[in-house]
Amino acid sequence: MNTLARGSHSLKGQFGGCRPVDGNRRRVMTITAALIVFPLFAVPAAAQKYMDIENIGKRDINRKSLNFYSVEKEIALGRQLAQQVEMTSSLLRNRAVQKYVDSVVQRLVRNSDAYSPFTVRVIDSGEINAFALPGGFLYVNTGLIIEANSEAELAGILAHEIAHVTARHSTKQQSKARLFNWLTLPLLFVGGPAGAAIQQGMGLAGPLSFLKFKRNAERDADILGLQYAYRSGYDPAALVDILERLGEKKTKNRLARLFSSHPMNKDRIKRAQKGIAIMLPAKPDYVVSTSTFDQVRAYLARREHNRRLFEPRKDDGPRIRRRTKEDIR
Repeated sequence: MNTLARGSHSLKGQFGGCRPVDGNRRRVMTITAALIVFPLFAVPAAAQKYMDIENIGKRDINRKSLNFYSVEKEIALGRQLAQQVEMTSSLLRNRAVQKYVDSVVQRLVRNSDAYSPFTVRVIDSGEINAFALPGGFLYVNTGLIIEANSEAELAGILAHEIAHVTARHSTKQQSKARLFNWLTLPLLFVGGPAGAAIQQGMGLAGPLSFLKFKRNAERDADILGLQYAYRSGYDPAALVDILERLGEKKTKNRLARLFSSHPMNKDRIKRAQKGIAIMLPAKPDYVVSTSTFDQVRAYLARREHNRRLFEPRKDDGPRIRRRTKEDIR
């Protein structure tokens, strides 16, 4: 059974029938307001670069970009990093869940600018997180599936991660870091406190992380992710919904992983709303959720609940009762 949203931002899915969705009026108002408040000249810079959504899969979104890695080297790097991830992570051994998550990802990949196949793995962890390595190795925590209220919300986050890969953000950042180090090599020969201060200020302490992206990369991934979700038939507004909800909860420890690599701020949500309003023409129907998502989420939620019941607590252990004078008497 699929959940459909009709009218403005929010297709029948691949799993069968449908049921009505509340909240469409809110989406219509949000998108209409965005069109009024954000005229065409206010299109986000990232959206201006990728306005040709009809050419998704045919366009070259990495044209004229600095990148010292060939596609082959990028895939090889991602495979090496994936081996390290899987050596230190607990993968979920459930074929039904793995098959479902893979089907959502592959649907998004078919409607993206992907240059290579994607490999998908589900990590058995309650942390709300998902990440993609160079070359198309994507990992989804069970905690994210539980947190999502619909398949469209889950697809929105996964489309964002796919966009980081299609835009080759990791290797672009590595290439810029290497070039920067080459250009500032003479600073290494400046001695004394002055030289040390210059080197520290110029950021020569170490390489950039493969999973921590600059703000402009996050903006690009948001815009591209919205387009991929939209082309796949999902309600693009669902990404805004889950970002807003996670933003309200980001002070909790279990969200630290997600926001450490994907910084959250109000401007990011506003830009996403602008992008939806201006880039994506409204469709009659959008996939919001499916019965398969509901079943998978319910199964994982029960698993997580049972696991927490048997987790050792800080106050577990023997309790000592000290003797009082009344006991001695």
